[in-house]
Amino acid sequence: MPGPSARRKLLARLHDVVRNHADRVAVREQERQISYAEFGRMIAGVQSALAETGGDPAAPVGLLLDRSALAYAAMWGAIAQGRAYVPLNPHHPAVRLQSIVLQAGVDVILCDAETRDLAERLGVDKTKVVVPSLPAGVAEGRAPAWHEGPERGEIAYLLYTSGSTGRPKGVPISYDNLLAFVDNLDRTIDYRCEDVCSQVCELSFDFSVHEIYLALLNGCTLCPARPIDLFNPAAYIAGRGITVWISVPSLVRVILSNGIAIGDQLGSIRLSIFNGEALTARLAADWRAAAPNSEIWNNYGPTECTVAVTAQRWSDDPDIVESDVVAIGVPFPDCTTALLDGDEITATSEAADGAVGELLLATPQCFAGYADPALPSPFATDGAGTRYYRTGDRALWRSGRLYHLGRIDHQVKIGGHRIELMEVEHQLRRELETESLAVIAHPAERPTELVLFLSGVSEAPKLNAERLGLPDYMVPKRTVLLDGLPTTPHGKLDRGALHARAEARSGNAA
Repeated sequence: MPGPSARRKLLARLHDVVRNHADRVAVREQERQISYAEFGRMIAGVQSALAETGGDPAAPVGLLLDRSALAYAAMWGAIAQGRAYVPLNPHHPAVRLQSIVLQAGVDVILCDAETRDLAERLGVDKTKVVVPSLPAGVAEGRAPAWHEGPERGEIAYLLYTSGSTGRPKGVPISYDNLLAFVDNLDRTIDYRCEDVCSQVCELSFDFSVHEIYLALLNGCTLCPARPIDLFNPAAYIAGRGITVWISVPSLVRVILSNGIAIGDQLGSIRLSIFNGEALTARLAADWRAAAPNSEIWNNYGPTECTVAVTAQRWSDDPDIVESDVVAIGVPFPDCTTALLDGDEITATSEAADGAVGELLLATPQCFAGYADPALPSPFATDGAGTRYYRTGDRALWRSGRLYHLGRIDHQVKIGGHRIELMEVEHQLRRELETESLAVIAHPAERPTELVLFLSGVSEAPKLNAERLGLPDYMVPKRTVLLDGLPTTPHGKLDRGALHARAEARSGNAA
């Protein structure tokens, strides 16, 4: 007889936390503190709202919500109802959100009072745009508890990333993937129920899955950051008494370089966990000095393999650094890694020390394929029949650990956000009505901005995120006008020459 499903195991674990830590603070929103008992009743409210709204029970639920207790309850309420959820970033252009709603087949959108107007513009029946309310009796503790709804599908959530075809690319993550990730992180990093955890990533960014699930499933207190908190994260950390800090490395650069005296504001941090971008040795050392009580972890993983599949604990050991970048470390126990060099796939367990190639992953955390079956397969299979996810990342295998060496394609990361340069170029060609353009990420090694190169015009256009249908982080911050785009002797676009131009202009500006 089969055992409980991954969804039921996740729900059972949360149920145990709600029961065993009923009076502990689950979510701290500024002055408001929400206990685990109240959080359980919030989930019941979401379930009730979904049941009353109706719609296709097999269709995903859209969550047009920012970091908040309501957002977390909506995630769990959808799971309890057996319905996949799709985070919809309220800060993204409406046209992009409409595309996601249409692609995913969303027929119900959960929102709050602030995002309701936007939700009603996304193509869903207005009767199915819902602001969940708590069931009657919450204040007296008489509200019904959330319950486990029927099994309806394998998918827990869908995240939409930048796609090379000009529209977002759907990544469905199953309950099995999610449970494997939670179990692996718990075996790797020491969460404690007394921890107070940061939550700074938007729900549409896969790193938020780490922040939210690991905190709530360990009985910790989760502290959603307001947008204003991200202008001075050190004050947010001190004010909330954060003990587990999770972010992309670029946010740490903000903390260390924004000119605000830090003092001992970071002394509460016990664990610091980074992902999404390269963590430099210099930044890790500076963070250790600023947060001296913190253990530092560097994680790595693509959205398609559920947030993180490797981990490296920071130390002063020079062997964990390559070209000033901290190693991405050791794969989780149930993850098999390999390197693709040409047509040859070699498992890292059999690879020579110092081997380099495209990093391949085979893990229970890996998705089954993109939501759009027309997209090219991202998998490769070796001679033994093992199917690997192709990350598009170059990696070095040395002394039993992995080192990230950068991308091999036109995909980049800025601020932890994955960007397909081809999607940006596609939208710009449509908006500017010209083919004579190219976009690069600058600087080439660790990019912080996109640069547009444009020929055949006399004046740089003003680029608008809403008109382009792109989030702000995908809009080029600089435009360089050229007489013509440089080409190689074979007639192809010479991106190396564009990088040299961008570098020269940065030097002149300095």
